[in-house]
Amino acid sequence: MIRVCQLYSPVAGYEAVRTAEQLCDNLGDGFDVMVRRSTSRSPWAALLTTLQHRRAAGFDIVHAWDAPSLAQAVTMSPRVVFTPPATGLKSAIRLARAVMAHADVQVVCPTATMHRLAVERGIPLERCHLIRPGVEFARVNQRRDRSLRAALGFEEQDVVLAAVGESTPQANHRLVVWVMSILRVLEPCYKALLWGRGPQAEQIAHFARVMEDERVVCLAERRLGQPIAYEAMLAAADIVLNTADGVVDTLPIATAMAAGLPIVSVATPTASELLEDRHTALMVPKAHPRLLSQRVLDLRTDVGLQWQISDRARTEAFSYFAQSRMIDQYRSLYEQMAAGKAVVVEQSAPGAGARFHARV
Repeated sequence: MIRVCQLYSPVAGYEAVRTAEQLCDNLGDGFDVMVRRSTSRSPWAALLTTLQHRRAAGFDIVHAWDAPSLAQAVTMSPRVVFTPPATGLKSAIRLARAVMAHADVQVVCPTATMHRLAVERGIPLERCHLIRPGVEFARVNQRRDRSLRAALGFEEQDVVLAAVGESTPQANHRLVVWVMSILRVLEPCYKALLWGRGPQAEQIAHFARVMEDERVVCLAERRLGQPIAYEAMLAAADIVLNTADGVVDTLPIATAMAAGLPIVSVATPTASELLEDRHTALMVPKAHPRLLSQRVLDLRTDVGLQWQISDRARTEAFSYFAQSRMIDQYRSLYEQMAAGKAVVVEQSAPGAGARFHARV
């Protein structure tokens, strides 16, 4: 029996928490898995707390999902897996390099872009691996939820533009409000939907109040007065906007693909691992509100294109972001680590009928 602890702190994002939960529930026979949420937001505070109150946890492997958890994990087990977050990636890589000199740490990146950056910044290639996240398709509702739209303040004729994932500096959700404001000059049916989580959620809410009537910019959890899963929120949207201009988590994008929603996206290296212009999304070369607004208009005037890109995106999400594939890869990684073997993560081959274009 391999004992694995999934460890994350309050700074962990949606992708880290959701993936840790999936691993806890689905690794299957031969694994005893638990999830622990640390209380420290600083890696050094986490390390000090653990050293002061250290006790034998008996874990074979601890999987850390953020920098504070990595500092704590190395005191809990001789074998550590670290998945660096997209937010604060460079500092997380520096911490991983420092820790690797004193512990057996395997770095697992969720995107090829992050994998390349980690290796370029000094993580040994043999200790740096690529495992893309998996979408939990049972959580994804591919039908419009009219009752949820009404609860969020949207009317039937509204065109709801949903921002991807949490509001982080890299996600650039302020641009979603800009795009919505431009489009409302042409037609007042456009409204913006944000999840309401992330370090910049309050700033975006303030910006929305300055730019527009706050009734046309909805922060879902604030409007509902209770938590809502990101997958469930997408059922209230008509179009998804990915405005990120930096390295971001890809599970929110993959989930939007699985929901069968048409996507308009900025073409960044991370986004281009999942999306291709006029194949699975409409894309613009840079994060500019006028360019994104025009693409939204292009999408709305071509119903056939809406169906084509959303159908292809859903097909590729099922083919390449299946939870079962991700679970199998992590199961293999944990087994190799527990046996003291060199870790090799096999990448699945492209499926029939799909054209995946991830950069590897």
